[in-house]
Parts: sequence; structure tokens; C-alpha cells
Amino acid sequence: MSNEELKNTENSQPETEITSEETSASAEQSAETENQTPVVEAAEEKVEAVAETTPEPEVAEVKVEAPAETATESIAKTEEPKAAESTDSKPEASKSEDSETEDKAHYNSVVSSLEKLIGTEDTINVEVIAKAKGGLRVVYDSVPLFLPASHFSLEKNVKDEKLEEAVNTKFDVKVTEVKQIGDGKIVIVSRKELIQKELWEKIKVGEDLTGKVSSITNFGVFLDLGGVEGLIHVSRLSHSHIDNPKNHFHKGDELTVKVVEVDQKNGKITLSKKALEDSPWKGAEQKYKAGESVTGKIKRLTDFGAYVELEPGVEGLLRVSELSWAKRINKPSDMLEENQELELKVIQISEEKGQAALSLKQNQENPWPALAEKYSKGSEASGKVEKVFDKGAIIRINDEVDAFMPISRISALKVNEDDQPLKVGAEIAVKVIDSAAKDESLVVSPVLSEAQQEKMNDRREKRERAPRKPVQNIQTSGGSISFGDLLSKAALDKLTKDSK
Repeated sequence: MSNEELKNTENSQPETEITSEETSASAEQSAETENQTPVVEAAEEKVEAVAETTPEPEVAEVKVEAPAETATESIAKTEEPKAAESTDSKPEASKSEDSETEDKAHYNSVVSSLEKLIGTEDTINVEVIAKAKGGLRVVYDSVPLFLPASHFSLEKNVKDEKLEEAVNTKFDVKVTEVKQIGDGKIVIVSRKELIQKELWEKIKVGEDLTGKVSSITNFGVFLDLGGVEGLIHVSRLSHSHIDNPKNHFHKGDELTVKVVEVDQKNGKITLSKKALEDSPWKGAEQKYKAGESVTGKIKRLTDFGAYVELEPGVEGLLRVSELSWAKRINKPSDMLEENQELELKVIQISEEKGQAALSLKQNQENPWPALAEKYSKGSEASGKVEKVFDKGAIIRINDEVDAFMPISRISALKVNEDDQPLKVGAEIAVKVIDSAAKDESLVVSPVLSEAQQEKMNDRREKRERAPRKPVQNIQTSGGSISFGDLLSKAALDKLTKDSK
């Protein structure tokens, strides 16, 4: 049979017949009686729902002609003379059997050759003859094959309209499976891999592409490029900072992007929307010069500082160490809040990197020269415990400067070894033991009572009188040496001094 005959045969089958075959057991038995080859149902990985049957060429003609018979034709056949019926039946039956035998031999030969193509890169060109449930009926060398809808294109859900538009068209496919159905076989084909390969070859680094947002995550936006997806990482979405892409984009949005990287082996495409936008940092070094004062608004706070917007798309970092001259700030949120406007000084700015370092304290007068003079070594003051940690404590003096009290000085206040003498918020009298304006440093110790001073002196004397373990000598082939022999005279003098 020719391709045209096959198409006419398939298209002449009424929809009611297909429905009957799906729901009626008796109709299925009738189809088997007429030697039809069933179309595969989706029971394997690459085949979706297939509920129709695909007849072999010659058998299909017989089945289609049967419903076309009218009541008048039936009566006419009944009234034909028995002698004529007997005379003509033998030649016609012989021709039909010969034709059916030839068709089956051709069918089996073609199917056998197609079976050898599974797993290879070879393709065949097929013609779509009809839309079927779950896919398309296609023909190759007069043999009907099945193309599942899921392998017609790269779309997840192919609309019926697209499948119907494909009828009478031709394209290349790959043979993916030959499925045994009863006594016959059905060949499953796919064009998905070919389309995907062609699409990957078209996507080039540096090109501008347009696609629709397919999904949104916290780390970026996935864009459908017509069958393959690319990722726009959150850092490539915009020059302006984006915390959560879900607040700025929606599924179905159409975006134009630039291809940054193509990794076909791992199936990854990196895209950038920011690359198509003019950089707001252009000219920033001239506009915001290092050493000059600027006005900015706090956009967000972190544990290590605050990001300050100088203009849309241009943000600088205000580190916690640049918040105050004399006070130690634990968290920026202790003294700042979002949307707060500040007068700041630009410390450093890079147009190329899109970064700026800002300072709040350097936009104010440095108080340390006056503080070092006011709290000179040996002077006393009152303070409040702000923080206690393993190395010591932070004492705020007169609410204008934070001083450090070493843990060795705090131990003098202990009543016993397990005692915690300092509590956050407690008032304490302190004595300045070191003051350095250059280092922005003020070190203090607690003001001790006579009893506390005597107790501390006793502890010091006990440590000095305590026997020290002798330094063991290291045995070598040339004699014995001590660790002291390995140290310089300056290092030994320093150790001796520190031990006293």
C-alpha cells in the first residue's frame, strides 16, 4: 500500500470505533480475529498513554470498508445468485491471501531493520498520517509507527492543536523501542533528542535570548528557552541588590538575557539579565570620590555592618568597626536601623568591582587625642560593665569611651576560683593602666581595696615561690642541649623578666 492509501485508511476510521475498542472486550476480540496489530499502550518509560490500535496495512483496508457498507448494499449482496458467488470467490480469496502474505513479509522486514537502529545515532524520515490518543501515527516505508506526544517536542505538555498541525508533515526521528504486542510488533520513535541537540547547537555564549520564567527559587530564576532551561543566578538578575527573586519576578514573565556560559555535557546554561543593563556604577568614582562626604540610606543590616544606598544600584558597605571612634559596637542594629539616612565619608571606591567602603566615625572629629589626655595613665574613673568574655571585659567609662580590662586584672576581684566577679550592667571603679590615642586604646584595671591588693600580692608571691619543672635536655649524638640553648639571649631575658 502507498503512504496515501495508508493515510486515507487511517483517517476514514470514525472516532466511535476507537472508543469502542478501548471500552469493549468484544470489539478487541473482533480486532484480533481480523489479524490487526495493536498500537502500544504506555507501559514503558518513554511511552505515555496510547489507547488506540494501529492495524497492519492490508488488514486496515478490510476493517474500514466494513462500516461503509449500507443496508441497500447488504440486500444486494444477499440477492446475488449463488452460482456467481461460488464462481468469483476462489480467485478473490487467493489474491487477498497472496497480498496479505507479501504485506506481512514487508512489514516484518522493515521492523527488523528498524530494530537494529535502537541505540545508534541513525535517523529515519517519517510522515505523520494521523493524530492518535497519546501521540501521532507516522509511517516509514509503508509501515505504521508510533510517536508518543512526550517525544514530539521538548514541551512537557503538548497541546492537541500542535499534534493536529503536524499531520501530513515529514521529519527525522530516532527509533527508541520495538515493543512486542501479542503476535505483532510496534515501533516507537522519538524526535525529542534531535530537537534538543539542534537547540543546544544554536545557543552560543554572548548571544541575547528571550524566554519565559519557568520557575523561581531563592538563588535565582529559571528561564525556558524553548525546550531547555537556563539559570539567572540572583547575583546576575540586576545591578541592584535582590534579596528574594520571588518578590521581583513571576512565572510566565518574558525576559531578555545574555548567554554567559553553555555546558552541554552537564546540561547547564548560565544567563545574565544584569549584563544587558547599563551599570549604575559607571562614573561612580568621579561622583563619589574617596575622602569626600556623602549622604546615604541604610538598605539592610548584617552582623558585620550595614549596606548603604548612595543611589539606586550603587551601594557601599559600612563596617561595624567604622561606626564609632570610642565605643565598641557588638551589632550594627544596636545603633542603626533600616531606611535611616546617614552622613558618611567615602574611604574607598571601585567602579570596576562595583564596591565602596564607607565610614561613619571618620565623618566626625576624632576624640582620641582629648580622651587620652583626659584618661591618662594612673587616673581613676567610674564605669559600667558592658560585656564579659574569656579574655576580659569591656567597661564603658562615663558613657563616652569603652576601655578593656584584661582577665588577669579581673582575677584580683575573685573571692574563690569559681567566682564571677563582674556582671554586665554593674558599676565599677577603674584605674587607667594604659592610654594610647594612636591605637585608639584604653586599658584599665579595677580599683582594689587594701584587702584585695594584699590578696593579689599573696597570690603573686605563691606563684613566684612555686617550684618550676626543670627543662629537660635533648639528647643528641654530640651531647645534650636544653631548649634554652636554642633561644637567643634577648628571648631568654624576656622570659626571665616575664616570670618575675
